[in-house]
Amino acid sequence: MANNPYASPMVGPNRISMGRFQRNPIFLGLVAALSVGACSLGPDYERPELNLPEQYSVQDSVQDTANEDLSDPNGIAALSWRSFYQDPALLQLIEHALANNLNLQIAQSRLIAARSKITVSDSALWPDVAISAGFERTLDSAATNTSPSPETTLDLQGTVSWEVDLWGANRRTSEATEAMYLSEVESLRLTYVSLISDIANRYYEWLDVEQRYRVSSETVTLRQKELKIAQLRHANGMISGLDVRQAEVELQSAKVTLPTLNYERKFKVNQLYILLGEYDYPLPERQNMLEVKGLPDELSAGVPSQLLSMRPDVKIAEQAMIAANAHVGVAKAAFFPKFVISGMYGRENDHLTDIFDANGVTWSLLGGITAPIFNSGKISAQFDIASETSKQAMLNYRHVVLNAYFDVNDALNNLKRAELASGAQQELVASSKEYARLARLRYQNGVATSLDLMDAQRQLFSAQLAYSEILRDKQLAKVALYRALGGGQI
Repeated sequence: MANNPYASPMVGPNRISMGRFQRNPIFLGLVAALSVGACSLGPDYERPELNLPEQYSVQDSVQDTANEDLSDPNGIAALSWRSFYQDPALLQLIEHALANNLNLQIAQSRLIAARSKITVSDSALWPDVAISAGFERTLDSAATNTSPSPETTLDLQGTVSWEVDLWGANRRTSEATEAMYLSEVESLRLTYVSLISDIANRYYEWLDVEQRYRVSSETVTLRQKELKIAQLRHANGMISGLDVRQAEVELQSAKVTLPTLNYERKFKVNQLYILLGEYDYPLPERQNMLEVKGLPDELSAGVPSQLLSMRPDVKIAEQAMIAANAHVGVAKAAFFPKFVISGMYGRENDHLTDIFDANGVTWSLLGGITAPIFNSGKISAQFDIASETSKQAMLNYRHVVLNAYFDVNDALNNLKRAELASGAQQELVASSKEYARLARLRYQNGVATSLDLMDAQRQLFSAQLAYSEILRDKQLAKVALYRALGGGQI
């Protein structure tokens, strides 16, 4: 019979022949029952107690303290992003990015690979079945054989090999692999949330830059007219050369902002292109930051316990904890013996036409037990490593939850600041406009000097630029709060 690598496998230092048990179906049934009903070593996963506060430290609403309830369990975290983001132009950009963003496609590929790893891991729970065919033709040496002649050996055989999972090591491995797959699911969701938030942030930043560029351009145009008027008045002897120089200074102070703002415009557009996965893309028409359709006015943060089920990073940390916990069971099972059974059934003959001849039957059934005796403390060290890794995963989970809680608090405080600042800045713009109007009237009637008029115009210009930035910060603060709460339903 030709050499067969499956015929006599050495499955351990103490190979045990099945002997009279090799045909006993009761024994084989017992082995199967032990495999199916065996316990899994190691601790079963339990989510640690976190003692989260019942509500966030920011007690009052960022919009309306009389009507807003931050303990509302159905807060903005439950909104889908299509309901939260209300600007049609922004929604169009988000849809395009979700279809073309390269980082998102990488995350999707990782998820597919993680799903295949589950199949690889679960395969250890079942026997490996293979079929093999062999051909061998040999000729003995004439120096040792008086009548050498070629000999042909053909074989066809099926083999089965199975490590009986008595201690649940393979099941714990499958548990860990599934946890890592679920972690990749949440990683993909985190990529979705991050991409949507980044698109919204870049969009509102772009609108802000466009608005400030528009204000600066209009101010330059206005001050060019003011300079011409000042030059005419100076030529007629109505004002001094100092007033003309002052008008020139005011014009140049407005013009000097344009190059920087123009660079920022292009930079924000390029950032959008990267997120959109395009080298060029027709962006929506530039809108007035003061008129753009924003985000919901009334926002509810819900309760802190929602973070455990809504934030992808918290769920990723928990799945890592589940996987690490399962690896403790795998490491513990290494202290115990491994039991492997293997079998082979096949046909062997010297002619292909006679391969299925009854006399050519060959088979074997073997079992082996491998038990650790001495390994210089390697198994104990591996168990300690797994235990400490599990402890680290638990501590990291608590740390992620702690960060998530204060992340929401910071977002609430930031939104409250932006709300208050936008109201105050809006009043400042209104007052500055009225101040500039009155200063112009007084200047035209000869009551006020050109310095008074230019000072009023300067304050209006600064107030308008600052108001655009405050409106941007208000929208970004809402996006940050929505993201901190988990980014909503995908």
